[in-house]
Amino acid sequence: MCEQGKAIKMGIVGCGRGTSNIHLPALALVPRLRVVAVADTDPTAVSRVAHSFGIERRYTDYRQLLDHADVEAVAVVTPPGTHAEIGSAALRAGKHLFIEKPLALTREECDLLIHTAANSTGKVLVALNFRWHRLVREARAMIRRGDLGRLKAIRSVYTHWHPGATAQPWHKSRALGGGVMLNDGVHHFDLWRFLLDTEIVQVQAHCQPSEHFEDDTCTVNARLGNGMLASAVLSFTTSPNSELEIFGEAGRLILSLYRFDGLEFYSNTAYPGSMKTRLLRIAGTIRELPQALAAVHRGGDFDATYRMMWSHFADCIIRATPPACTLDDGMKALDVAIAALESASPSRFASAPSSDL
Repeated sequence: MCEQGKAIKMGIVGCGRGTSNIHLPALALVPRLRVVAVADTDPTAVSRVAHSFGIERRYTDYRQLLDHADVEAVAVVTPPGTHAEIGSAALRAGKHLFIEKPLALTREECDLLIHTAANSTGKVLVALNFRWHRLVREARAMIRRGDLGRLKAIRSVYTHWHPGATAQPWHKSRALGGGVMLNDGVHHFDLWRFLLDTEIVQVQAHCQPSEHFEDDTCTVNARLGNGMLASAVLSFTTSPNSELEIFGEAGRLILSLYRFDGLEFYSNTAYPGSMKTRLLRIAGTIRELPQALAAVHRGGDFDATYRMMWSHFADCIIRATPPACTLDDGMKALDVAIAALESASPSRFASAPSSDL
């Protein structure tokens, strides 16, 4: 456990867009964590990130970073195919571990990480950041209170605009951990589990490639352990959206995660177009404004998820707080994505149209 009041010295392995555009700006807002070293196989990327963020130590071999005893925690922000190797090495070196999603490429790689962590004193957090979204936490509380009544189904939409011509090479190939199912689908599969406190037991998918991405657009149908049905639309090449809709006998709940007022509840007798419903929605938006304005100063609710996730990682190390997203959580989200991809292959679909988990 780290000494109270002392900043935890961190190293980051991987100097791509996720590190420079997301993680280092968020870490700048968490004074209990201080990045002292970065590593990447690309020396230009290392120099660019280290110079931009004032980081003195820079390496082209992650093992050199791990050799420093004063580096107490390591973030693995590299392509998924390297997660198991680097993450396990960090744990064996006695470091705390923050590891990006998807957790790995195979169940065997996940098992390696889990086994190594079980024999390590390091704390481990998996970076499924939507778990820290303000609206997700509010929705989870509503569901647990029973506001929706008996739950029936959940629907997800998670889409982006990723210009294929400028995409990272690994992002395009399923074998390297790319594609919309592995990169984006795992987020919402994890949210299904987190919001509903149940497992995903059966999944079926269809995937469509594009010029640049092996898995560009996918649809998923699933059955959950509590009897609910689930569906998702995922795409790399359309207008950005991250939305869930949960259906219950007492009403339905819409979560739009890129909107400050994106939490909407409709009772089982309310029609969206009715004047009463619309007036209630306007009143709800007005009530949300003070909190929304406060969130804007922190970069908005979505950006705040990264700051809150990193702050939680500090709590795990300093206060021995149990990690809110474990290796097991990361593995289960990956399991669903892998089963969905298997069901989408032509030979698999011809013989068995769904995959049991």
